[in-house]
Amino acid sequence: MKPTNQTTLPADNRVNQLPDFCQVTTLYLIVIASVLLALLLSFAAANWQLQFWTNLSLYSLFILWTSLTSLGILCFLRRYILLQLPNVSLQRFSTIAIGIILLVTLSYSLLISFYLSEQPSLWFLLRNIFIAMIVSGVFFRYFYLREDSLRRIRSEAEARIQALQSRIRPHFLFNSLNTLANLAIVDPVKTENMILDMADIFRASMQRSDVLIPFSEEKHLCTQYLNLEHQRLGDKLHFEWQTDTIDDNLLVPPLLLQPIIENAVYHGIQARSQGGTIAIKGVSYQKHIQLEVINPLAEDNAKNHKGNSLALSNIQQRLDVLFGNKASINYHQSNGRFYCTLTIPKRLN
Repeated sequence: MKPTNQTTLPADNRVNQLPDFCQVTTLYLIVIASVLLALLLSFAAANWQLQFWTNLSLYSLFILWTSLTSLGILCFLRRYILLQLPNVSLQRFSTIAIGIILLVTLSYSLLISFYLSEQPSLWFLLRNIFIAMIVSGVFFRYFYLREDSLRRIRSEAEARIQALQSRIRPHFLFNSLNTLANLAIVDPVKTENMILDMADIFRASMQRSDVLIPFSEEKHLCTQYLNLEHQRLGDKLHFEWQTDTIDDNLLVPPLLLQPIIENAVYHGIQARSQGGTIAIKGVSYQKHIQLEVINPLAEDNAKNHKGNSLALSNIQQRLDVLFGNKASINYHQSNGRFYCTLTIPKRLN
């Protein structure tokens, strides 16, 4: 089963990686920065001790008008570009944004001049435009350098994750091959189906780390893996899916659950003489889904296995690259059972 419906995460040099000018946090930062700039200009004025509060009020009013108007325009401009020109680079958008800020600054400067019944002062206009250009230029330059650094970090992290993702545990491969060798003589048809299942799992493990697949395909891949292990362990291994509330078209990273289920098999079911049942549960919320894998632990397994923790840490790194702080993985053990919970944001195909 080769995945047919895949979605690649947007590239980092797209405009949707810019700050969301419509966010409340961005508004707070702009207001704080405007007040700080007004304070700086008030202290820099001649005889600032005599007219400090007057200058602070005037500068704050002018800068807030300018910055908030620019913020509103950039908010709508970003939404328009996301819909109409999704491939605009960060540099080009920054140039357009700075131009808009300068135009707004010039407009308010002229408005104030005419309101005060004065002829526009060339020095007044040039000074305001120069300050706006410096402040906006520093902001976008800082943001561009930060994004460039984050892009390199993401690339390195994705390379590490891709290497981890392409490595299926050697003992899983060898155990499966041994099972196939023993089964080939008895049931050639079942052997052929197992080989096809293994091929699907290894193909999925070599996909790009930024490719997302529908949840139905992820569930099918994990079921294929569990069926392979069931051929090896027999009646020791049972599993059940309780994910009816999860939309089959919801996008998830390929083989996100498989390492967790593999840990459940090797550190739980296989280590118990009586075996056990692996439960995969799913709950759908408004903006995210929660997936939980529960398995029994062996009686002598008092501490988490080192390989188990390493695999879960690798999954957390992968989630950080794909979803940032919007996704997480948590795990704990209680009453002889191990619980691993994944939280990821909703993305529909």
